Order: sequence, then structure tokens, then C-alpha cells
Amino acid sequence: MRSLMGPLLRRVLRPLVDVAEDESVTLVLMFAYSFLAMTAYNILKPITRSQFISQLGADNIPYMPLVAGLAIGVIMQGYSKGAGLLAPRWVIPTAQGLLATLLVSFWVLFKTGSTIVAAGFYLFGLVMGILLISQFWTLANEVYDARQAKRLFGFIGAGSSLGGIAGSSILTFAVSTFGTNNLLLVSAGLLALCAVIVLTVESRAGGLRLAGITSTGEEKGVGAGEALKMLRESKHLQVIALVIAFGAIGANLIEQQLNMAAQAFKGRTEVDGLTAFLGTVQLYTSIAGFAIQVFLTSRIHRVLGIGFALLILPVSLGTTGAIMLANAVLWAPSLARVLDTSLRYTVDKTTREILFLPLPSHLKQQAKPFVDVTVDRLAKGVSGLLALVLIAPWGLHFNWQQISYASLVICGLWIYTAVKAKQGYIAAFRNSLARGDVEPETVRLPVADASTIETLVGELADPDEARVVYAIDVLESLDKRNLITPLLLRVSPGGSAPAYVDHVYGAVPP
Repeated sequence: MRSLMGPLLRRVLRPLVDVAEDESVTLVLMFAYSFLAMTAYNILKPITRSQFISQLGADNIPYMPLVAGLAIGVIMQGYSKGAGLLAPRWVIPTAQGLLATLLVSFWVLFKTGSTIVAAGFYLFGLVMGILLISQFWTLANEVYDARQAKRLFGFIGAGSSLGGIAGSSILTFAVSTFGTNNLLLVSAGLLALCAVIVLTVESRAGGLRLAGITSTGEEKGVGAGEALKMLRESKHLQVIALVIAFGAIGANLIEQQLNMAAQAFKGRTEVDGLTAFLGTVQLYTSIAGFAIQVFLTSRIHRVLGIGFALLILPVSLGTTGAIMLANAVLWAPSLARVLDTSLRYTVDKTTREILFLPLPSHLKQQAKPFVDVTVDRLAKGVSGLLALVLIAPWGLHFNWQQISYASLVICGLWIYTAVKAKQGYIAAFRNSLARGDVEPETVRLPVADASTIETLVGELADPDEARVVYAIDVLESLDKRNLITPLLLRVSPGGSAPAYVDHVYGAVPP
């Protein structure tokens, strides 16, 4: 039966993904893992907000990024040390079993009506999101090599997108029947099923080293001195850090507006109503994100380029901010949240990956974790302080609409930085090609930007054959080998083909 499963699944999957027969079963299991993990998380996330609003009020949510900035690092270090005591293959299943157990515990504790439970649950949701994502991609990178990843990760990633839709749908349509608190048990059951799938994948793959299984990405940041040194040495890195920081601040302001508007329109004590509303917004966000990822992300980068992609989010922030100032209606912050989140995890996420491409490998290895973890964490802390100043009685005491004044200021600064980032990227990429900083075998970009491809194609006309060969390798790593052919079919005046033609085609026929 097992021998028949591979060929059958391969025939089913071939219209969707280029999968080999011996990869098909594991691929389906990894897809199921990503789908169920994100389903569980998307059931949970709106509940962390609705329970907090119900128990503590939306005005107190800005304190959580400040608490999380301190607590999550400590929690993750404890996780890494605890995971190091286990055999590597048991780390992920044990962690998922522990998360499921904690969900059941919160299901019991919420019956007490304690405000401390609501605050703890909010923090638990943040930790769960980090763990689920880091564990999944750690396992995926162990199971698949770089070439397999380019073929299969898109399909596996679609499982996460569909899981977001499924989790949001379950939450939205089931909350009125089962109640907010009981849905924690559904999320716990899905995590338990994920643990079984992980054990099956590890058993089928065999020989997995799982060397980085105790890592969460949180411990990869560099110290303050090293961080400042990196920023001083690279203007391009400075701009990347600012783009990501403004993005985190803008996103948190929009989420704060949504939470405050939900409380104002739905009522603070109506926990099921808050859950259903926030779940509906998340459902629209998941659907929009899936559609953008499938139909728009690659086209935007391929046709319009990185400059356009960098401006999408700040322009969205400014536009929705103006809409919210003009309309005291619930759909305005809902629209803002849908646009921000769906674009952030599709177009903007890919754009950030492209921005890192010109950095030398040694700098990129340190800079990317620093920016993704430390800068993002600091920016969220700043956004929490900013939100408190904006809404607290001792501050400006803004309502949810008036927060958009701050969003418009952030939007202006962000647009200026995005323009600088685009200019800096082109210059940095050209310099990196001249120095050979980009390592083709490490490139895992899901889509090639128009400016990047244009620069590489220009390199093919360089008289230095070493630079031409290097550009060929980078183009091939970006799955753009088809652009090489017409530019290399030229013959020197003496009648011989250029030496680098062999690099592409092998021996040139007489």
C-alpha cells in the first residue's frame, strides 16, 4: 500500500508542483503540518485580543509590546535550554504537546474571570506564533535541500495561507455556537495532531541532524556594540532597518485603532461578539493575502519593480489613515487592517528579502536576524510607547480615529525612507556584483525583482568574462536562465564563441 501511495500522490500533485515520486508523501505531510499549525494559530490569535479587551480594555493593549519586548527573549532562552535536554526528534512534538496542554489550562483558568489570565494569554499567543513558525521552517530546511526548496516551498507555504483562511473561518462561524473559550480546545486538538505529523515526517526522512532545532531565531541577534558597528558600516542596512521599523510602528498603530474601534462598536463585555468581529477581519485578511501572494506578488516585482513594492505599504497606511479620519465607521479600521496585514506578509515580505540581497554574506548572516528580531522588537516597543502617549488620559487622549494623525506622519517618513531604500538597493547591488558578494547557491528568493534582473542582464555585456560568468550564476539561482540564451549566442570576429558559453552549454560544437 505504501509503495502505491507515492506514484498516486505524484500524479495528483504534478499539476500543482514539480514533485518527485519519493518526495510526494512527505510533501503532503509537510503541507498538512503547515495547514494545521496555522489553522490552530488563527483560531487563537483573535481570541487573545477579544479576551484582553473584555477583561482589561483596548486602551491597555499598548502595554503588551513593552512587556513582550522583555518577556519573550527570556521565555525563548528558557525554551532553547529546555529543548537542549531532549533528543532532537522529540523537541517539536514535545513543544506542541506543551502548547496544547497550556491551551487546555487557559480554558480552565478563563472560567475564573481573572484579568491576569487575559494578559498572560495575550503574551502566550505571541510566543506560540513565534514557536510555530520557527519550528516549521527549521524542520522544512532540514528535510529539503536548497534545490528542493525552490521547487516545493511555494506549495508548502500555500498550506499556511489556506490554514489562515480555515482557522479564521472556523472561529468566525463557530464562536456563536460554541463560545470563545471552548474554541481553545479546538486549537489544542490541532496542535496535538501536528505533533503526530512531525513524528511521522521525521521517521520517513530518517537521518535528520536537526542541528538548529533548539533555535527560535530570537537568540541570533547581535550585541548593541556589534549592531551599531554594522549600521555605521552600511548605509544600505541603515535604510533597511528604518523601513522595517516604520512598518512595525505603522502596523501596531492600525491594530490599536481596530481594537479600540471594536470595543467602541461591539461593547467591551461582549467577548463572543468581539471574537466574531476580529475573526471576520482576520478571515478577509487571510483571503486577501492568499490572493495577493498567488496572483500579484510576483507580477508586482517582475513588472513594477522594488521601488513600487516598497511604496505599497506606506501609501496604504496614509490612505487608510485619511479614510479613518473622515469616517467614524467600523469598516474603516477593518479595511486598514486587511490591507496592511495582507500586503505585509506577501509583497512587503518578499521585498524585504530582496533588499538584503546585495549585503556581503558575513554581514547578511548577522544583519538579517538583527533587523528581523531586534529592530522589529524595538520598533514595536516604540509603537507601544507612542500609542500610550496618543491615547492615555495623561497624554493626548486621542480616540481611535485621531490616532491616524500619527499614522500620517509615520507615512510621510516611511515614504521618504522607501525612496532612499530603492536608490540605495540599486547602487548596493551593482557594487555587490563587482565585488562578488552575492553567493548564488544561497539565494532563495521566491521572485526576481525587475531592477535586479535588469542589472544582471546588463552585466552579461561586460567585457570581463569572469563578471559575465558570475552574472550567469546569479541569474540561474533566480530561475532566470532563459534570459541568458540570446545574449550569449554571439561570435567573436575570429569566428569563435566566447569562452563563457561553455559555462552555460558545455562544449561548443564546431
